[in-house]
Amino acid sequence: MGASAAPLPSARVSGRAKHGTHRRTRPGPRVLAASTSGIFVESFDWSLYALMAPYLADQMFPGSSPVARLLGAYLVFAAGFLARPFGSFLMGRVTDVRGRRAGLTYSVSLMALGALLIAVAPSSAVIGWGAAVLVVLARLVQGVAMGGEVATAATYVVESAPEAKRYRFGAFTYAGDALGALGATIVLAILLSTMGADAVRDGGWRIAFFVAAALGLVAFWIRRGAPESPVFLASQALDSRSSVRPIIRQHLPRMVLVFALTIGSTMGVYFGSIYLPQFAAHTGQISEEAATAQHTVALAVLLLAMIASGFLADRYGPLALIRLGFTAAATLTVPLMLGLASGLLPYFVAAPLFTLCIGLQLGVTPVTGARLFPVPIRAVALGIPAALAIALFGGTFPFLAEWFVDLGHLSWVPTYAGIGLAVSAFGSWLVTEKLLYSVDHMGGKVTTTDWSAAGSPR
Repeated sequence: MGASAAPLPSARVSGRAKHGTHRRTRPGPRVLAASTSGIFVESFDWSLYALMAPYLADQMFPGSSPVARLLGAYLVFAAGFLARPFGSFLMGRVTDVRGRRAGLTYSVSLMALGALLIAVAPSSAVIGWGAAVLVVLARLVQGVAMGGEVATAATYVVESAPEAKRYRFGAFTYAGDALGALGATIVLAILLSTMGADAVRDGGWRIAFFVAAALGLVAFWIRRGAPESPVFLASQALDSRSSVRPIIRQHLPRMVLVFALTIGSTMGVYFGSIYLPQFAAHTGQISEEAATAQHTVALAVLLLAMIASGFLADRYGPLALIRLGFTAAATLTVPLMLGLASGLLPYFVAAPLFTLCIGLQLGVTPVTGARLFPVPIRAVALGIPAALAIALFGGTFPFLAEWFVDLGHLSWVPTYAGIGLAVSAFGSWLVTEKLLYSVDHMGGKVTTTDWSAAGSPR
């Protein structure tokens, strides 16, 4: 990479903006409600499809082989991730240009639309391959929405929260991710307990997607009334006409770092919150129904770990939590899962220990990542590498895991996850306090050989 580009006219948004005085106001309940509700709904919807894939596969995917139909359903789950990088660019630009609130409302609206389309789509017995096409279309719409959600919410929180409580605000917001996965698991457990697995496969799964669409409408209403980020408003007052392309080029090494951090994070999330009950069932040590019921404990531990990490990060800084979480997960994944497979560790022990490690970093990593970038490119520069990593390593995880199992190599599943977590553990040690910008940093000179040149501590 060559020399750095010229800095923006102003390197930081001061308290007194060009066209008036900007004063940071204490964020109210609407800020947290707006960020958390959308994260919850989008995690609920996204997790719901992965959990419901084994039940909707027979109705929505044609074919004579149950394994082929299930793999088809998981491929569509992965296809949704193909739209996430595009969604990160599209929604990121909307968020960086039109405002944080615009990005928040657009993303949750698209997610609700996709859930409704899946709920009402005719089965393959009625329209043949058209059913699978409609599911793919719905998943692509949801992929666009989800591609912008994580970065937009992180940007909104990091710019709206008080400095002394920034990471706990972020932790509560991203606890919505764990709550969404927990909510989807609870809905599935209720359907299985009240209707039975056969009835869920015969169309009961549609109930869950109607619930998802209704929750999306509620989140849209909440986000529509949310206040705009004060930092974004101040940056608009500067009325800068500088192109963002030079700033993005300056920050490409940081985008690579976000990519590395997201690899293990997304693999850990999709293994620990989505696929783990099915993995446990493949071991023969526990039924999938029992594992799904016990999995609520693992998700509760994930939630508590995320919230606790936010409070700890505000007191001691986020980097220690991120490093500890990734390093512990990379070290313990294979022993925990092999212990589960051999029967040495029960599910209610192995699963919560794994989600504990994931939660320690998950609550603070997105907000920390947002501080790697200045205000004009914050959403898009954080979102694109994260979405690419999620698409390549998160969306494909259930499919690859099922493929490994079908090949007779159950142990490859935790080994694969452990490798991804090791990559992120290594990346976490490359992030330093000097790399983290102040929240209102507008851009400036960044050399490509020394990432800390433009870094600014809190």
